[in-house]
Amino acid sequence: MLAKIPSTQALRTFEVVARYSNCTRAAEELNLTPGAVSKQLQSLEDTLGVQLFIRGQHSLMLTEAGQTYLDLVRPAIHQLAEASAKAVKNQLHQTELHLSVQPAFADRWLLPRFSQFADANPDLKIHIHASVMRDEELLPSHDMFVRCCMAGSLGSWQGCLTDYICGNQYIIVASPALLQQGPPIRDPVDLTRFQLHGHSWIAAGWNQVLESLGVEFREPSHFILWDFFTLVIRVALEGHGLSLVPKCFVTENLANNTLVQVLGYSHYFPCGNYLVFAKGRKDDVAISRFRNWLRSKQYEGEDPAPEAGGNGLARQVLKS
Repeated sequence: MLAKIPSTQALRTFEVVARYSNCTRAAEELNLTPGAVSKQLQSLEDTLGVQLFIRGQHSLMLTEAGQTYLDLVRPAIHQLAEASAKAVKNQLHQTELHLSVQPAFADRWLLPRFSQFADANPDLKIHIHASVMRDEELLPSHDMFVRCCMAGSLGSWQGCLTDYICGNQYIIVASPALLQQGPPIRDPVDLTRFQLHGHSWIAAGWNQVLESLGVEFREPSHFILWDFFTLVIRVALEGHGLSLVPKCFVTENLANNTLVQVLGYSHYFPCGNYLVFAKGRKDDVAISRFRNWLRSKQYEGEDPAPEAGGNGLARQVLKS
């Protein structure tokens, strides 16, 4: 039969009295009266049925049983104190979340949707830092970050969990005004009449697209690469040519007809935007809430990739 477990207050009182060998000094630390401390000790001894102290005129001395009991319960008391402190600290810090994202993802995907999360989580303050800093510079100062990367490079984030969000479906877009200036684009070879804009991160993107469409075209002057997707999108809006961009970044433009999808064509690259955070923080309240919201928005703004064949990639499965 298990012995009755004493109250945590009684155990805490026992540990402090044993440390000072004096009820008065213990009472000062515990913010109790000496009489209340004596009652807690008596209650503990009555519960255990063991004498823990030899009481002198001005001090207390642990009995052999008392010393043994102290050695056993002191680590548990400290663990409880540490757990309580950690819980309070986590609760205080869980009202804020520091998120680093790449500028294009913030501007073209996250911000148009962010009010949904903010309205549903009024107690949580999110600090969004748009940055192109290297990943290793971000981990110490940010709770989570979103990075565009190749699927094959995910293993470089050791000790982290990664969730695919969006971005592997690329489409060709142009401004309606540009397309109205000449003959319509009816055949893939018609693409070669225009300046072709893309992101420097996938420098061979247009070559892969044209090859998949059966077009042989190797004119360097027709290919212009930019370092930011916001610029790749901007040149298309300004009518300077055709742009190869993630469909999820231009859904609003397609809806309001400031950009149109050319040939109805999609190409699926083995890359995308991923949420990244430390495995050890998986159960943190703020991280869990924001992660679950992002997972509910996964693939928004893009179409399902073909399961097999062609240039498609099977949809990626969420990681737990």
